[in-house]
Amino acid sequence: MLTKKQVLLTKIETTEGVAEVVDPATDAVLILDGGAITPEGQVVGSARLNATLSNESDTIGQKSLSLTAPCEFRGGGIDGSTVKAPEFDTMLRAGAMKRTSIEFVACDTVTGTFARGEIVTGGTSDATGVLVANVGGGLLLEPLTGDFASGETLTGGTSGATSNSTVVPVSGFQYMPTSVKDEMKSMTAVRYHDGHKFTVSGARTTFSLNLPTSEKPTIEFSVSGRWNDPVQQVNPTPTLLETNAPLVVNMGLKVGSHAPFGVNSISLDMANTVSKAPDLNAPDGLRAFNITGRKPAGSFDPESEALNDYNPWQAWMDGALAELSFLLGSVPGNRIYVCMPKVQRTSVAYGDREGTVIYNESFELKRDDAGDDELRMVFF
Repeated sequence: MLTKKQVLLTKIETTEGVAEVVDPATDAVLILDGGAITPEGQVVGSARLNATLSNESDTIGQKSLSLTAPCEFRGGGIDGSTVKAPEFDTMLRAGAMKRTSIEFVACDTVTGTFARGEIVTGGTSDATGVLVANVGGGLLLEPLTGDFASGETLTGGTSGATSNSTVVPVSGFQYMPTSVKDEMKSMTAVRYHDGHKFTVSGARTTFSLNLPTSEKPTIEFSVSGRWNDPVQQVNPTPTLLETNAPLVVNMGLKVGSHAPFGVNSISLDMANTVSKAPDLNAPDGLRAFNITGRKPAGSFDPESEALNDYNPWQAWMDGALAELSFLLGSVPGNRIYVCMPKVQRTSVAYGDREGTVIYNESFELKRDDAGDDELRMVFF
């Protein structure tokens, strides 16, 4: 067996815990080195007494399987004006991330300042949408009514800001956390390891992002689900997307209104609590896994500046909340906007980077408004 001969296929389940039939032509995910397969079993011991002190044999009760799947953090490409979902769409949705549609309207000649959350209206089409961000040379809008058109004037309903659309709008995907059980999709994941086929059903995930400067960003999923006996089966030939992950450069990273200087990396851990869902009517007594909580957090490491310009110590002491956002990539279909509307620092410490003083800053993501809104990931 060869370590590098691995294939991962994933699919949303119609019935929780019932394994789906996966197709290498439509369900494949590009994975990187470093993944693992970990079986877990409940050891049921014996309390029988005997004439000796020798131990009786144990029984394995509930069985489950965990997978780790590091992936490139990249878009799915574009077909005309329709963006394709990222390959890891299924694993995001199995991580209690609700997927909705988004529209990107490229604009020029902006007058005024658009406000996040306001309703934007198209002057010709009368289409409306809720503003997510003014980023990447245009407006990201959650569509409400109608279809925006090229060449029309867009007006913010609260700010009164205006801009002119320049090309046909592009549709894309937005992922945000959800606390609604029906929106927390379960999935089937099939991992081939050079002829060994492992299937995990009723699975749910958590994930983390790692963005080191000038390198490819990665997203790593931890998958937990029901055990299915492995079988011997030749690896299929997967159909994978051809996009390259955008490098971690020119991101426009901001914390509040400030652009931190000299950030070398930023990370985010969604930190979902993935718990077993026992069921005595299920094989092995385990129906699936559930997501029962989350505590997303992250860190970044800017160079120190004059305190009059940037004072993370004061922000930490005050418990200040600030938006942290950035944009990866510039090519349609491979642009990723990440926004954490309210982060709160949990620690600040000095560090050293080749003789330069830096800050090691840790933060947690807090609810923005009604909740389920502490993180947005938009692919457009």
